[in-house]
Amino acid sequence: MRMTKRREQWLLWLAGIVVCLMLSVGAAVSAQAAGRQVYDDAGLFSDSEISELTAAVNVAEEETGWDLMLLTVNDSSVGSTQSYAEEKFNEYTEKDNGIAFVLDMNARLFYIATAGEAYEYVGDTRLNELLDDATAYAGDGDYYQAMIAMLNDTVTFYQEGKPDHSSVYDADQGIYRDVSGNNVRLLDLKDILLAIVVGGVVCAGFCLFITGKYRLKFGRYRYNAREHATVKLRTNEDHFVRQYVTRRKIPKDPPKNGDGGNTSTVHQVRADARFGGGGRGF
Repeated sequence: MRMTKRREQWLLWLAGIVVCLMLSVGAAVSAQAAGRQVYDDAGLFSDSEISELTAAVNVAEEETGWDLMLLTVNDSSVGSTQSYAEEKFNEYTEKDNGIAFVLDMNARLFYIATAGEAYEYVGDTRLNELLDDATAYAGDGDYYQAMIAMLNDTVTFYQEGKPDHSSVYDADQGIYRDVSGNNVRLLDLKDILLAIVVGGVVCAGFCLFITGKYRLKFGRYRYNAREHATVKLRTNEDHFVRQYVTRRKIPKDPPKNGDGGNTSTVHQVRADARFGGGGRGF
Protein backbone atom coordinates (compact mmCIF):
# COMPACT_ATOMS: atom_id res chain seq x y z
CA MET A 1 0.00 0.00 0.00
CA ARG A 2 2.82 2.35 0.94
CA MET A 3 4.72 1.46 -2.24
CA THR A 4 1.67 2.15 -4.34
CA LYS A 5 1.21 5.60 -2.83
CA ARG A 6 4.87 6.45 -3.32
CA ARG A 7 4.66 5.23 -6.86
CA GLU A 8 1.69 7.49 -7.53
CA GLN A 9 3.60 10.45 -6.14
CA TRP A 10 6.55 9.74 -8.43
CA LEU A 11 4.24 9.49 -11.42
CA LEU A 12 2.63 12.80 -10.52
CA TRP A 13 6.04 14.43 -10.19
CA LEU A 14 7.15 12.98 -13.51
CA ALA A 15 3.97 14.14 -15.25
CA GLY A 16 4.43 17.63 -13.81
CA ILE A 17 8.01 17.79 -15.06
CA VAL A 18 6.95 16.67 -18.56
CA VAL A 19 4.17 19.30 -18.69
CA CYS A 20 6.55 22.05 -17.58
CA LEU A 21 9.08 21.04 -20.21
CA MET A 22 6.44 21.06 -22.94
CA LEU A 23 5.18 24.47 -21.89
CA SER A 24 8.67 25.94 -21.76
CA VAL A 25 9.57 24.55 -25.19
CA GLY A 26 6.30 25.84 -26.66
CA ALA A 27 6.88 29.26 -25.14
CA ALA A 28 10.41 29.35 -26.50
CA VAL A 29 9.24 28.41 -29.99
CA SER A 30 6.46 31.01 -29.86
CA ALA A 31 8.87 33.68 -28.65
CA GLN A 32 11.32 32.78 -31.38
CA ALA A 33 8.56 32.91 -34.02
CA ALA A 34 7.22 36.20 -32.70
CA GLY A 35 10.68 37.74 -32.85
CA ARG A 36 11.20 36.88 -36.49
CA GLN A 37 10.09 39.03 -39.40
CA VAL A 38 11.41 37.06 -42.38
CA TYR A 39 10.07 33.56 -43.08
CA ASP A 40 11.82 32.20 -46.17
CA ASP A 41 10.13 28.82 -46.40
CA ALA A 42 10.64 28.80 -50.19
CA GLY A 43 14.42 29.14 -49.76
CA LEU A 44 14.80 32.15 -52.04
CA PHE A 45 17.27 34.17 -49.97
CA SER A 46 20.80 33.62 -48.74
CA ASP A 47 21.68 34.06 -45.07
CA SER A 48 23.14 37.50 -45.74
CA GLU A 49 20.00 38.57 -47.63
CA ILE A 50 17.80 37.40 -44.75
CA SER A 51 19.91 39.47 -42.36
CA GLU A 52 19.60 42.53 -44.61
CA LEU A 53 15.85 42.06 -45.04
CA THR A 54 15.45 41.71 -41.27
CA ALA A 55 17.36 44.95 -40.76
CA ALA A 56 15.18 46.68 -43.36
CA VAL A 57 12.03 45.42 -41.64
CA ASN A 58 13.30 46.73 -38.30
CA VAL A 59 13.85 50.18 -39.79
CA ALA A 60 10.37 50.19 -41.35
CA GLU A 61 8.74 48.99 -38.13
CA GLU A 62 10.49 51.70 -36.13
CA GLU A 63 9.22 54.34 -38.57
CA THR A 64 5.62 53.12 -38.79
CA GLY A 65 5.06 51.47 -35.42
CA TRP A 66 3.49 48.48 -37.21
CA ASP A 67 4.31 44.77 -37.28
CA LEU A 68 5.74 43.89 -40.70
CA MET A 69 6.40 40.41 -42.05
CA LEU A 70 8.05 39.00 -45.16
CA LEU A 71 7.05 35.47 -46.08
CA THR A 72 7.90 33.17 -48.98
CA VAL A 73 6.16 29.86 -49.55
CA ASN A 74 6.33 27.16 -52.23
CA ASP A 75 3.76 24.66 -51.04
CA SER A 76 0.94 23.30 -53.17
CA SER A 77 -1.07 22.55 -50.02
CA VAL A 78 -1.53 26.30 -49.43
CA GLY A 79 -5.01 26.72 -50.83
CA SER A 80 -5.45 30.50 -50.58
CA THR A 81 -2.50 32.87 -50.45
CA GLN A 82 -4.79 35.49 -48.91
CA SER A 83 -5.85 33.21 -46.05
CA TYR A 84 -2.23 32.12 -45.57
CA ALA A 85 -1.07 35.73 -45.23
CA GLU A 86 -3.80 36.63 -42.74
CA GLU A 87 -3.33 33.49 -40.65
CA LYS A 88 0.44 33.96 -40.42
CA PHE A 89 0.02 37.60 -39.45
CA ASN A 90 -2.34 36.66 -36.63
CA GLU A 91 -0.07 33.82 -35.55
CA TYR A 92 3.28 35.59 -35.49
CA THR A 93 2.51 39.21 -34.63
CA GLU A 94 1.59 40.93 -31.40
CA LYS A 95 -0.02 44.12 -32.75
CA ASP A 96 -3.30 44.68 -34.61
CA ASN A 97 -1.65 47.08 -37.07
CA GLY A 98 0.70 45.88 -39.74
CA ILE A 99 1.32 44.23 -43.09
CA ALA A 100 2.22 40.73 -44.23
CA PHE A 101 4.04 40.56 -47.58
CA VAL A 102 3.71 37.07 -49.05
CA LEU A 103 5.51 35.67 -52.09
CA ASP A 104 3.81 32.43 -53.16
CA MET A 105 6.11 30.70 -55.64
CA ASN A 106 3.70 27.82 -56.25
CA ALA A 107 0.93 30.20 -57.34
CA ARG A 108 3.41 32.75 -58.79
CA LEU A 109 1.62 35.40 -56.78
CA PHE A 110 2.41 38.33 -54.54
CA TYR A 111 -0.17 39.01 -51.83
CA ILE A 112 -0.16 41.91 -49.37
CA ALA A 113 -2.40 41.68 -46.29
CA THR A 114 -2.97 44.97 -44.44
CA ALA A 115 -4.35 45.01 -40.91
CA GLY A 116 -5.73 47.72 -38.65
CA GLU A 117 -4.31 51.18 -39.18
CA ALA A 118 -2.19 49.99 -42.10
CA TYR A 119 -5.10 49.66 -44.53
CA GLU A 120 -6.00 53.30 -43.89
CA TYR A 121 -2.57 54.32 -45.17
CA VAL A 122 -2.23 51.64 -47.85
CA GLY A 123 -5.57 51.66 -49.64
CA ASP A 124 -6.38 50.10 -52.98
CA THR A 125 -4.57 52.77 -55.03
CA ARG A 126 -1.34 52.61 -53.04
CA LEU A 127 -1.63 48.84 -52.88
CA ASN A 128 -1.47 48.71 -56.67
CA GLU A 129 1.67 50.85 -56.58
CA LEU A 130 3.25 48.38 -54.16
CA LEU A 131 2.34 45.47 -56.42
CA ASP A 132 3.63 47.34 -59.49
CA ASP A 133 7.09 47.62 -57.96
CA ALA A 134 7.09 44.11 -56.49
CA THR A 135 6.02 42.30 -59.65
CA ALA A 136 8.44 44.32 -61.79
CA TYR A 137 11.38 42.92 -59.81
CA ALA A 138 9.84 39.46 -59.32
CA GLY A 139 9.30 39.13 -63.06
CA ASP A 140 13.10 39.39 -63.45
CA GLY A 141 13.70 36.91 -60.64
CA ASP A 142 14.99 39.57 -58.21
CA TYR A 143 12.86 38.59 -55.22
CA TYR A 144 15.15 40.25 -52.70
CA GLN A 145 14.81 43.66 -54.35
CA ALA A 146 11.04 43.12 -54.66
CA MET A 147 10.78 42.84 -50.88
CA ILE A 148 13.03 45.88 -50.34
CA ALA A 149 10.93 47.94 -52.77
CA MET A 150 7.71 47.10 -50.91
CA LEU A 151 9.23 48.05 -47.57
CA ASN A 152 10.50 51.37 -48.96
CA ASP A 153 7.11 52.15 -50.50
CA THR A 154 5.38 51.36 -47.22
CA VAL A 155 7.57 53.80 -45.31
CA THR A 156 7.00 56.45 -47.99
CA PHE A 157 3.22 56.05 -47.80
CA TYR A 158 3.31 56.28 -44.02
CA GLN A 159 5.38 59.47 -44.16
CA GLU A 160 2.96 60.99 -46.69
CA GLY A 161 0.08 60.33 -44.31
CA LYS A 162 -3.44 59.09 -44.87
CA PRO A 163 -4.86 60.21 -48.23
CA ASP A 164 -7.58 62.84 -48.19
CA HIS A 165 -11.18 61.75 -48.71
CA SER A 166 -10.39 58.20 -47.60
CA SER A 167 -13.10 55.60 -47.31
CA VAL A 168 -13.37 51.94 -46.39
CA TYR A 169 -15.38 49.46 -48.42
CA ASP A 170 -16.75 46.64 -46.27
CA ALA A 171 -16.77 43.69 -48.67
CA ASP A 172 -18.80 41.56 -46.25
CA GLN A 173 -21.71 44.02 -46.04
CA GLY A 174 -21.26 45.79 -49.37
CA ILE A 175 -21.22 49.30 -47.88
CA TYR A 176 -18.78 52.22 -47.78
CA ARG A 177 -17.65 53.94 -44.59
CA ASP A 178 -15.39 56.87 -43.91
CA VAL A 179 -12.33 56.43 -41.73
CA SER A 180 -14.44 57.36 -38.68
CA GLY A 181 -16.76 54.43 -39.30
CA ASN A 182 -19.76 56.43 -40.59
CA ASN A 183 -21.65 55.00 -43.56
CA VAL A 184 -21.13 56.78 -46.88
CA ARG A 185 -24.24 57.03 -49.07
CA LEU A 186 -23.49 56.20 -52.71
CA LEU A 187 -25.77 56.27 -55.74
CA ASP A 188 -26.97 52.83 -56.76
CA LEU A 189 -28.65 51.73 -60.00
CA LYS A 190 -32.11 52.58 -58.68
CA ASP A 191 -31.04 56.14 -57.85
CA ILE A 192 -29.48 56.61 -61.28
CA LEU A 193 -32.57 55.33 -63.13
CA LEU A 194 -34.81 57.56 -61.03
CA ALA A 195 -32.66 60.59 -61.84
CA ILE A 196 -32.82 59.77 -65.56
CA VAL A 197 -36.62 59.41 -65.48
CA VAL A 198 -37.12 62.65 -63.54
CA GLY A 199 -34.73 64.50 -65.82
CA GLY A 200 -36.53 63.18 -68.91
CA VAL A 201 -39.92 64.27 -67.59
CA VAL A 202 -38.63 67.76 -66.79
CA CYS A 203 -37.05 68.15 -70.25
CA ALA A 204 -40.18 66.91 -72.01
CA GLY A 205 -42.36 69.34 -70.03
CA PHE A 206 -40.05 72.23 -70.84
CA CYS A 207 -40.09 71.42 -74.56
CA LEU A 208 -43.89 71.20 -74.60
CA PHE A 209 -44.12 74.54 -72.81
CA ILE A 210 -41.83 76.30 -75.28
CA THR A 211 -43.57 74.72 -78.27
CA GLY A 212 -47.00 75.74 -77.03
CA LYS A 213 -45.87 79.26 -76.24
CA TYR A 214 -44.60 80.02 -79.73
CA ARG A 215 -47.09 78.04 -81.80
CA LEU A 216 -49.35 80.18 -84.02
CA LYS A 217 -52.84 80.42 -82.52
CA PHE A 218 -54.81 81.28 -85.70
CA GLY A 219 -54.77 78.01 -87.59
CA ARG A 220 -52.65 77.41 -90.62
CA TYR A 221 -51.06 80.40 -92.29
CA ARG A 222 -49.03 80.43 -95.48
CA TYR A 223 -46.87 83.29 -96.58
CA ASN A 224 -46.70 83.83 -100.36
CA ALA A 225 -42.97 84.29 -100.83
CA ARG A 226 -43.19 84.72 -104.60
CA GLU A 227 -45.46 87.76 -104.39
CA HIS A 228 -43.99 89.51 -101.38
CA ALA A 229 -40.31 88.53 -101.29
CA THR A 230 -37.21 89.35 -103.32
CA VAL A 231 -33.90 87.55 -103.45
CA LYS A 232 -30.54 89.28 -103.86
CA LEU A 233 -27.36 87.23 -104.24
CA ARG A 234 -23.99 88.61 -103.28
CA THR A 235 -20.57 87.11 -103.72
CA ASN A 236 -17.99 87.47 -100.93
CA GLU A 237 -14.36 86.43 -101.25
CA ASP A 238 -11.83 85.94 -98.45
CA HIS A 239 -8.09 86.18 -99.18
CA PHE A 240 -5.67 84.44 -96.81
CA VAL A 241 -2.75 86.72 -95.98
CA ARG A 242 -0.79 85.23 -93.10
CA GLN A 243 -1.16 83.13 -89.97
CA TYR A 244 -0.03 83.79 -86.42
CA VAL A 245 0.33 80.92 -83.90
CA THR A 246 0.86 81.65 -80.22
CA ARG A 247 1.78 78.85 -77.84
CA ARG A 248 1.78 79.04 -74.07
CA LYS A 249 2.84 76.24 -71.76
CA ILE A 250 0.35 75.56 -68.98
CA PRO A 251 2.26 74.35 -65.92
CA LYS A 252 0.88 71.40 -64.02
CA ASP A 253 0.30 71.68 -60.32
CA PRO A 254 2.67 69.45 -58.36
CA PRO A 255 0.95 66.53 -56.65
CA LYS A 256 0.16 67.09 -53.01
CA ASN A 257 0.99 64.53 -50.37
CA GLY A 258 -2.08 62.60 -49.43
CA ASP A 259 -4.13 64.25 -52.15
CA GLY A 260 -6.80 62.34 -54.02
CA GLY A 261 -9.37 59.80 -52.95
CA ASN A 262 -8.46 56.48 -51.41
CA THR A 263 -10.63 53.45 -50.83
CA SER A 264 -9.58 50.45 -48.78
CA THR A 265 -11.44 47.21 -49.41
CA VAL A 266 -11.58 45.25 -46.15
CA HIS A 267 -13.25 42.12 -44.77
CA GLN A 268 -13.79 40.55 -41.37
CA VAL A 269 -11.60 37.57 -40.47
CA ARG A 270 -12.80 37.28 -36.90
CA ALA A 271 -14.60 39.48 -34.40
CA ASP A 272 -11.48 41.52 -33.58
CA ALA A 273 -9.59 41.31 -36.88
CA ARG A 274 -10.22 43.13 -40.15
CA PHE A 275 -7.93 42.88 -43.16
CA GLY A 276 -7.48 44.76 -46.37
CA GLY A 277 -5.05 43.94 -49.12
CA GLY A 278 -4.77 42.35 -52.51
CA GLY A 279 -2.53 40.33 -54.77
CA ARG A 280 -1.17 40.02 -58.28
CA GLY A 281 0.54 37.34 -60.31
CA PHE A 282 3.98 37.72 -61.90
